[in-house]
Amino acid sequence: MNTVAKIRKPRRRARTVLVYDAKILAKVWRLLPSYIIFLALWSLMWAGIDTAAVYFRNAMFNALDTSDRFMDVAVFIFALALFYLVVFVPDHIYGLILNPILENKLRYRMHAELYRKAQKMDLACYDDPDFYNQFVWAMRESDNRAIAVVRALWNIVNRIISATAISALLLTINVWMGILMMTGVVITLVVDYFGSRLWVKVMEKMNPLWRRESYITRVFNLSDYAKEMRTSDVGDMMTRDCEDTVQELNRLDLKYGKWFTLLYGVGFNLARRGTYYATILIMVFELSAGRVGLGGFAAAVASLWMLQSIMMNLAESLMELPKHALYVEKYFKFLEHENHLVSGTEPVPAFESLTFENVSFTYRSVFTDAEMALAAEIKEFEKRERGKTDTEEEKSPEERPTVLKNVSFTIRKGEKTAIVGYNGAGKTTLIKLVMRLYDPTEGRILYNGRDIREYDLRAYRDRIGAVFQDYRIFAATLGENVMGGGYERTDENESRIREALDSATFTDRLSTMEKGLETPLTREIDKEGVNLSGGEAQKVAIARVFVRPYDLIIMDEPSSALDPVAEYQLNHSILNAADSRDCGREATVIFISHRLSTTRFADRIFLFANGELCEQGSHDELVAMEGKYAEMFRMQAEKYQQGDIPDA
Repeated sequence: MNTVAKIRKPRRRARTVLVYDAKILAKVWRLLPSYIIFLALWSLMWAGIDTAAVYFRNAMFNALDTSDRFMDVAVFIFALALFYLVVFVPDHIYGLILNPILENKLRYRMHAELYRKAQKMDLACYDDPDFYNQFVWAMRESDNRAIAVVRALWNIVNRIISATAISALLLTINVWMGILMMTGVVITLVVDYFGSRLWVKVMEKMNPLWRRESYITRVFNLSDYAKEMRTSDVGDMMTRDCEDTVQELNRLDLKYGKWFTLLYGVGFNLARRGTYYATILIMVFELSAGRVGLGGFAAAVASLWMLQSIMMNLAESLMELPKHALYVEKYFKFLEHENHLVSGTEPVPAFESLTFENVSFTYRSVFTDAEMALAAEIKEFEKRERGKTDTEEEKSPEERPTVLKNVSFTIRKGEKTAIVGYNGAGKTTLIKLVMRLYDPTEGRILYNGRDIREYDLRAYRDRIGAVFQDYRIFAATLGENVMGGGYERTDENESRIREALDSATFTDRLSTMEKGLETPLTREIDKEGVNLSGGEAQKVAIARVFVRPYDLIIMDEPSSALDPVAEYQLNHSILNAADSRDCGREATVIFISHRLSTTRFADRIFLFANGELCEQGSHDELVAMEGKYAEMFRMQAEKYQQGDIPDA
């Protein structure tokens, strides 16, 4: 980096901190203005309390110094006690009741906004590691950081008002003492400015290591990894990685701890202690010379403690802002990120045909140029810290391999189509393109002869029912899981759900559930919940495509968790259900599988290998061709006869 860049970067960072702190303040005001209003009133109230406390002490000690009557002093003591009693009641009402309620409302409104945004994000955003690492993880911090920024900003206002008022009051007691204390304040702020810049640098270095440490902890804690951890040496590998991470954290702590010690242990402490003892020395001299009364001396000493506490708190708040800005910046980048997938406006007619025209697809970065620049800056920094060479870096988006290559075919209404091939052949990616979770890199996909990008996106997807290989069961009731949310307990809905579960051959398992469709699934939230086996969960996921009258049904490895007999029964049931739709039209079904037991039911079979459509035809036609399909079928048929099913 050249000298100009080195000079400009801190200025850009300071400007960025101010910009994003202002943006988050405006965001909170838009979402919940009452939160800022009450926090501002609370901060101003405490600024007044701090100043009034100095005044009362000054008046009380002056009364003690100039009066022999007990009642003259007692009046000030009583007034001070009454003052604190009056202000602490609303303070506790705000701190213990009102503020928690307002913060809960703010958190909900921020989360709701983020959830709506996340629901509309392109699926590619979550496939891009850079996007996830640099943006989505920061989303988890958004509400806490927003609250922290607003608190810090108002705390800064409160501290500045308090410090200014107290200093002005002390200037009336002794000018030199006031000047000395203000000098200490300026030195403290200068030290904190450099400390804040250094802290930003430390955070940028520490964050990747903390994420790695958090990941390792998650691996050991979650049940998802438990089996692999106990049947391999992954645990030892993770432990070594954790040790390396801790050593790197310790190295950074040692390296930057020296600078923080110099800044705060020496500079900050010198300004604080030096002004404290110098002020006391001045006041003792003024008291002994008779130029300051006992009240002024007592007020000065008490105010000095208060002022130093205020300045420490101010410095901490100022130092927090750059830390929060790192998260806030990523939060706004997430909200401002524009989707590559743009919905069309055309209404979607009933399904007649689906055509791929010379479709190719490559996974690429979802970043805009500005987002790429920010991600590249962080990645370059982390690369230097790890000592990685360019040859060890992951491939850039432009260098990633093409997943689908020049694919062309047509599927017509009512057809039962099987898409087969080994893992990595591009089958699932192809279906994501059909669902318009991605757009092709080249070529186009036609629905009834029209480019799918011209249709309203939500209406288009509503025509398609899909069960993906990596389906999920939610911590909700069985009925809610089948309906996919929006479940209302009506006779019509219950009948639809039961028919869908029957089509997915789940009826026998349903009969064993005492609560029926109201049975909670998983025990993550409800301790009385039911954990389904892999095959049972897969059937619940399959039932989702039968509970609504979809035109096109997509089954991605629909029987991967089942034994051969259950697989055969389920495939028959799926086809029978698709052929007897109550919507008045026959559904079109696409099966995706690397098991060829499904293909006998299909009207046509597409065989993919290395992202290309290699063979197509009926089962008998492909077997007669003596190509890759015939070879795969014979190999798997032998395994079936041996009672074993390949899971390649």
